Amino acid sequence: MGAGWITGVCVKQDRLEWTVLRRVKEVWEVQTHGAADLPGPLGGEGVGAALRPKIKSFRGKLVVALPGDQLLLRVALLPSTDPDELQGMAELQTDRYSPFPVETMALGAESVQHTETSALVAMAAVRREVIDDWGRGFQEAGGLPDVVDVEALGWWWVLKQAAQVPAHGSQLLVRLEGPDIDMILARDGAPLLYRSLPPRPPETDADSQEAWLAECIEETGYSLTSLETEWGESAAPTLHVFHEPGQPADWADSFRSALGLEGLFTHSLADLPPVSEGLARRAADPAQPLAMDLTPAEWRLADAERAVRRKVLRAVTIFMAVWLLGLGVFWSLLNIQRGRLARLQATVEAMEGPALTIRRLRAKVREFSLYADRSHSALEGLRVLSEHLPAGIDLTSFVYRKGNTLSLRGEADAQEKVYSFIQTLDQTGRFPEVKFEGVNTRNTPQGPRSQFSVTIRLPGSEDDLS
Repeated sequence: MGAGWITGVCVKQDRLEWTVLRRVKEVWEVQTHGAADLPGPLGGEGVGAALRPKIKSFRGKLVVALPGDQLLLRVALLPSTDPDELQGMAELQTDRYSPFPVETMALGAESVQHTETSALVAMAAVRREVIDDWGRGFQEAGGLPDVVDVEALGWWWVLKQAAQVPAHGSQLLVRLEGPDIDMILARDGAPLLYRSLPPRPPETDADSQEAWLAECIEETGYSLTSLETEWGESAAPTLHVFHEPGQPADWADSFRSALGLEGLFTHSLADLPPVSEGLARRAADPAQPLAMDLTPAEWRLADAERAVRRKVLRAVTIFMAVWLLGLGVFWSLLNIQRGRLARLQATVEAMEGPALTIRRLRAKVREFSLYADRSHSALEGLRVLSEHLPAGIDLTSFVYRKGNTLSLRGEADAQEKVYSFIQTLDQTGRFPEVKFEGVNTRNTPQGPRSQFSVTIRLPGSEDDLS
């Protein structure tokens, strides 16, 4: 449910009217108006399917209004301004005037005017089966309403915002739209009576027109008498008739004369916003401290469950989108790395041939250098050893590996001579490394002898070339 959108819907017997509001910054602007015919009353067979294409035009919070002929609507002055107390008082009042058991009704109330200690409250009661039929129609079309309002309260909002309700005196405000006729009696700017009159018959039937007018006069007279009994006497109200441009109000003068009303004023409904807009704007700025809502608790629970499902679905969708995006990035990077690796492998393969040739040439050059260079031959090495070999040390093994190492083994009559010999060889600077392999003492008939071994790395070995 979008927080920036509200849709108000009026449903007649076979017609649908709606207004979609959009919040722009801090102002609610009209996005669209719409109307459509229905194949029958809401809740009837096939109406939900016919409503489904229209409900696609609805956005955000959905407010649906019940017409006046579907409910009971009374006004009372209650001695409280606390919402919970007002709701409880309204339910007690409704139990007094409702002809049906309260447990079979859906109840609602709204503060129309209030002071610091009291509130003028409009109380509505509608049979639960009517609410269920409407809910079934909208559910078949794709979703339950978020708020169930009353059309007469939306009409009152339109009148107040259009400054059509004087602040003083009594006015009988009658709205004739199609065959439907609704009436509000206001006194000193406050609505004291909401009433739906019998629907108007076709103009071609003169007898039905006369009977209809007589019935409207009788019901209105009874309502005015009841109003005086409950709220006290006042001057005769003026009659204000609001009608469609193509629907004449020629009956209004006879209606005024029969009831003894003070004066007659006619107005075009084309000059006023539709009632559906009034419903949407009421939902955007609910009445305080109590606003009308006939929505059953089961609908709110179902709406909460739908909201949870939407949140879960949105979270799963976001997770899958992020996961797929991450997977795509991973595969893209992997393919990039694979491409780089393939190019490097191709470069290595292209260079392996020349590199191998160079290594072979280096090996041959090294080999030729070793054989041509006599400064590190076996004889030269033996000469250097002989020059630095101290008395008392005998060499027992001399293993020469050209261009690699020279391994020595020997005996000495004292370990100190061995260490001195190794140190002398290391200090000559002729050999890259002189590695002493260790010394041990062995007893012989000539006395104790120290045996040792040394590995000398020769210049030009692989370690030197690396």
